[in-house]
Amino acid sequence: MLSLSFVFALWGLGMENMGLVVLVCGVGVLVSLFIIPGFYYFSMSEWVGMDEMSMLMVILSVLVTMISIVSSCKDMKESEMNKVGGFSIMEMVGLVCVGSILFFQSCSWMDFYFFFEFSLVPTFFLILKWGYRPERLQAGTYMIIYTVSSSLPLLMGLAWFWFCVGSDFMLLAKMLSSFSCEDLSWPWLVMSLGFIVKLPVYGVHGWLPKAHVEAPLSGSMLLAGILLKFGGYGIIRFMWFADINMSKVVQFVLVVSLWGGLLSGMICLCQSDLKSLIAYSSIGHMAMALGGFLTLYAVGKTACVCMLFAHGLCSPILFSLAASSYDISGSRNVLLTKGVLRGFPFFSALWFFFCVLNMGVPPSLNFFSEVFCVGSLVWMDSAYGVFGGLMCFLAGCYCLVLYGLVNHGSPSSLNNSFSNLSVRYLFSGVFSMVFLFSGSFFMDFFFV
Repeated sequence: MLSLSFVFALWGLGMENMGLVVLVCGVGVLVSLFIIPGFYYFSMSEWVGMDEMSMLMVILSVLVTMISIVSSCKDMKESEMNKVGGFSIMEMVGLVCVGSILFFQSCSWMDFYFFFEFSLVPTFFLILKWGYRPERLQAGTYMIIYTVSSSLPLLMGLAWFWFCVGSDFMLLAKMLSSFSCEDLSWPWLVMSLGFIVKLPVYGVHGWLPKAHVEAPLSGSMLLAGILLKFGGYGIIRFMWFADINMSKVVQFVLVVSLWGGLLSGMICLCQSDLKSLIAYSSIGHMAMALGGFLTLYAVGKTACVCMLFAHGLCSPILFSLAASSYDISGSRNVLLTKGVLRGFPFFSALWFFFCVLNMGVPPSLNFFSEVFCVGSLVWMDSAYGVFGGLMCFLAGCYCLVLYGLVNHGSPSSLNNSFSNLSVRYLFSGVFSMVFLFSGSFFMDFFFV
């Protein structure tokens, strides 16, 4: 598979040829977008297949892995001398990427569930071994308890589905319409807990800010860019092959998601920790994506997929920028990292572009995905549209506050020299920025 060749290229060429790896993988991913228009096949084998949505998620996994390796090469060099069981950070990152690719290409729901949980293992070790503070054990334990306990009902439900159909092949269950006569409203809610926690929806989000704060840079980038997308992708696939229709239970989850997104935006306005602020902004964006999809309009589903991709590229770069600000100031407090504009204007420009991308500036993919998500909410009920509009407004507020506090003001005399700032942050940021802005000219590849 083309995507796996990128992963092995990243793994094999090593740290010395990082620029060549980025160039080859970036060109390969862009070529794959242009040479496969209208790409649709679901029969590579009984276990592995791909359609346009899974192809987009595979491309996202490769891009985020590539960016995380480039941005955290300092941590990776140090981890080569401090391996866990013979594994370094780079190998753990590669393992997360391979597991993610296999998850997005799974055709059978038992393989789907296996790879859904598999990627937690290397992520747990990333937090536990290479986290920055002693609280990393508590953060890793929170993540495992939340995600594994919530996905046990999903495992039991999928086993029951297998007993009913006689196979775990998703396409076969869809073609036979095996569950169309069943009322799966409440079973859907219980089984979807695994996806809702992984997304996560506000209320079951407690593990995410802790994991982000304690994880190394590569762990935070993978969490925001890939692992949060497991929940959105999983719930789309699950509702597709199980034939879940609109019901009061689905509307209840929709309302809880929108309300949680609104609360997350308010929390962002009073956060002082850079990583926590970016983590809560991710919760708000995922709530918007889930709300658009749960309207069950086609435009809501396509906007949800596009937002998953756009947020998956934007949020990791924000974590990368936050890590570079930490290298400069020695603190993640937004009041102590100020003055970036005076010391390094180009770095401040990256902060500006990704803050406005995060709030959805036209003509970026983030803008179009938010517009269509809010449009689908308005079509369903004007009250839902009010929630969506307030979430967009709050996103603009906290992104402007974030940029203003970090970049303006007088830098502290305790700050490290800006001349030591690595070019790796700039390279990965410019690459992602160009991708997000230029993607709006090829929207048929992203609205699937």
